[in-house]
Amino acid sequence: MKKSSSYLLIVLALLVIGMAVIAGCTGSNKPATTTSSSTQVPATPSAAQLTPLNVGYLPNNGHALIFIAKEQGYFEKEGLDVTLFQFQNSAEGTNAILAKKVDVGGFGLTPLVFISKGANETIIGGLDGDAAGLVVTADKADQYKNLNTTADLVIFKGKTIATVRASTGDIHFRDALTKAGLDLKKDITIQELASPSAVLEAVKAGKVDAGLVWTPYMELAESQGLRVVLYTGDFYPRHPCCRIAVLTDELTANRDTYVRFDKALIESYKWLSENPDASVDVVGKYVSVDKSVLKEAMTNGKTYNSPDPNTKGIDKIYTMMKNMNYINTTVNIDDHIDRTVYKQALDELTQANPNDQFYKDQQTVYVTLNE
Repeated sequence: MKKSSSYLLIVLALLVIGMAVIAGCTGSNKPATTTSSSTQVPATPSAAQLTPLNVGYLPNNGHALIFIAKEQGYFEKEGLDVTLFQFQNSAEGTNAILAKKVDVGGFGLTPLVFISKGANETIIGGLDGDAAGLVVTADKADQYKNLNTTADLVIFKGKTIATVRASTGDIHFRDALTKAGLDLKKDITIQELASPSAVLEAVKAGKVDAGLVWTPYMELAESQGLRVVLYTGDFYPRHPCCRIAVLTDELTANRDTYVRFDKALIESYKWLSENPDASVDVVGKYVSVDKSVLKEAMTNGKTYNSPDPNTKGIDKIYTMMKNMNYINTTVNIDDHIDRTVYKQALDELTQANPNDQFYKDQQTVYVTLNE
């Protein structure tokens, strides 16, 4: 009896194993049972499915959208494996794009300068605007307290100004001086330095009369006892600053990658708008200034963030640069702006979130700035 029982147990075990093997073989490709597909949320791609993308940035809060997209997972959500590379100035970053050391980045208005000289770059979006100002030592501040129009800037005749060439503040301040009737080669001395930190040191050491820097260096300067006596946004309200640029050939070959990149920036913009306080902590991981200084820079209204390409703003600045002989070119800048990349990204997000007012608002902004 015991022997028969043992055989019976062995037979039953073999039957169970056989059924499991059959089930495994026949069911390995069977989709999981789900509810209606319209209610499913797309899963974040696995690491093996992500598209590598090297992104350049400058360590300032004007690049907040890039930092948020990285830290909040929007790049990964859009199928991108982003590695960030820091640069100290826009020319350095733009040269890295041209040398294919990074794929994309937002480096001030420098892409316009390089494009004017024949660089095969295309602008597909933005990061921020305004964001620049002129700083002086506290004992000189009273000399510049009535700078209300460009005509008032004649006071800078005979002065020495430190700047980072091709930065947004540099371009706009030179144009404002030109509108004041000053000859940039004869009436004023402009010292071009490598970084905003170097500009601040030159101002503090008394080597120059004033210096042009951008956010958060304006706010950092004031925390160190310097004074901001004008903001470029006072003379050119809501002007664009850092533009997202990519090699034209790279954009043609991998357009979908850059649509997804812009989608991540738009989602970051939404998160920034809804989480201003938390955004300070995120940006603080990439911008090495005191948190109170960074919060001031992100909330004082002297800088704004937006991923919109702002075609009209770019056209206006490009014309301004030609008129003051900052560039000498026959290149048509509109041939190097592809606003449809951003528009496709925005349309896809709007369609996926039909009841979200944020995306509807950005559609309105897009029309105003680009059409």
